[in-house]
Amino acid sequence: MAKKTFTFDDLNAELATLNPLGSIMATSGFSEVTEWIDSGNWHLNACISGSLFKGWPNNRSCSIAGPSGTGKTFLMLNTVREAINRGYMVIYYDSEAAVDRDLMQKFDIDVNKVNYQPVNTVQEFRTSVTSITKKMQDAKRAGAEIPKIMIILDSAGNLATQKEIDDAASGSDKADMTRSKVLKSIFRIIMTPMADLKIPFLFTNHTYQSQSFIPQQIAGGGTGPEYAASIVMMLNKAQLKDGAEKVGIIVTAKPAKNRFAKPTPIKFHLDFSKGMNRFVGLEQYATWEICGITRGIIDPKTKIKTPKATAKTWICEHLDEAVPNKEFFTDKVFNQQVLERIEKYIQPIFNYNSSSEDGFDIDDVMDQDED
Repeated sequence: MAKKTFTFDDLNAELATLNPLGSIMATSGFSEVTEWIDSGNWHLNACISGSLFKGWPNNRSCSIAGPSGTGKTFLMLNTVREAINRGYMVIYYDSEAAVDRDLMQKFDIDVNKVNYQPVNTVQEFRTSVTSITKKMQDAKRAGAEIPKIMIILDSAGNLATQKEIDDAASGSDKADMTRSKVLKSIFRIIMTPMADLKIPFLFTNHTYQSQSFIPQQIAGGGTGPEYAASIVMMLNKAQLKDGAEKVGIIVTAKPAKNRFAKPTPIKFHLDFSKGMNRFVGLEQYATWEICGITRGIIDPKTKIKTPKATAKTWICEHLDEAVPNKEFFTDKVFNQQVLERIEKYIQPIFNYNSSSEDGFDIDDVMDQDED
């Protein structure tokens, strides 16, 4: 009797018994991003995801890193608000005791949909996250409907280790060499369960200047957070002034790593009194050719449009009127039609080109210096 052939289908059936998360790639949705969470700024969305209309992915780990005062918590709270508006419940781990109910309410966050978790050590955070993700996975396997959850850690850079605390209590001043290992362990443990449960995980991190010949901005916590995150956004700031008065900061967001879009730096403003305007950053695309908007004036009688670089009004094709500067960063100017025109324009700026129609010139490739 001929021996039965062991087929790829047989192998698939065997793998299904070993790993319930696995499947044929043609039918797998495990790593697929099924929803995007608005960052609160159109241009930042494009920097993160390649599209004005996307934002943070719903099943990946993402890092916002920068020195103190660059708006990391501000961006987190903006994202929390937008996530709740999309039906998420939020677990907010705070290692800095820097966020309270009043602050969240100033961001128009529904505080009844945020579970606030003060946390001190990496071990406490690891235990909490692994416990809740396991319970949710068990419930999912049992056929239960699970809630949409977002997890925030603010910040990874301020988490202590139990060894640090024990050493401090005993009077020891030995350096703790275990912190990076424990942080790396956390990311190894939680990434797959979070992807399975479609839990977006956003965390902030502190940065410092390296002591190398050419100083670089380095995120704390070792390589664990850097390797695990799908997006690592590095922030820097400059002062935003009104005359001599400091009224906010100008933030430069530079992706150090991004699996969804080209690492293209952008700038946006954080005003101390007004917060972040979601339209700031789009002004660089306000040209007649791109979206039908330009500085200029309209004659009230003849309706003749005259472009003028020094004008304090903006001609808007879709409005057929001139809008003053104070109304520029609004949805009156940047309506859906205008946003869609800008979206079309920015695609080659922020998106990886998967087309190979033009091919590669071997001489160009060989002539490049080694990075």
